Amino acid sequence: MHSDDPAALLASVRTVIRLARIAQQACEEAGLNLAQYRALNSARDAGRRAYELAQATAVTRPAVTSLTNGMVKAGLIARESSKTDGRGVVFVVTEHGIDRLQEAERLLLARFREVLGDATGALAALDTVPLELALDEQVDRDFGSRV
Repeated sequence: MHSDDPAALLASVRTVIRLARIAQQACEEAGLNLAQYRALNSARDAGRRAYELAQATAVTRPAVTSLTNGMVKAGLIARESSKTDGRGVVFVVTEHGIDRLQEAERLLLARFREVLGDATGALAALDTVPLELALDEQVDRDFGSRV
């Protein structure tokens, strides 16, 4: 596909949207919505501040308050004082959150393998590096630099 071919690009975008529905269904089966999955994935290795979760989940800063409150209430994340700034709050993934995240990822793999069958290789062959860089640049434009 050439990047200047609008029909081919639109066909790819439509496919991505259809794939997103499969991901949404798998996450929901694990008890998560896509924003919760993105937040847990972002914070799985280290605590994140609210604005970092807003960036990772692609929700507005005001909406991240609702997201984090719901995730705390569900036992997916916990609030902790920042180790570098005692006044700041970071959100860390709980054991329950890790369990839900792992279940979602198990279901994601199973569902995509089931739906795509032999076409799974086409998805696995996707060059994610330039896509992730472009998405990170958009996050920087939307939320400011992630320094």
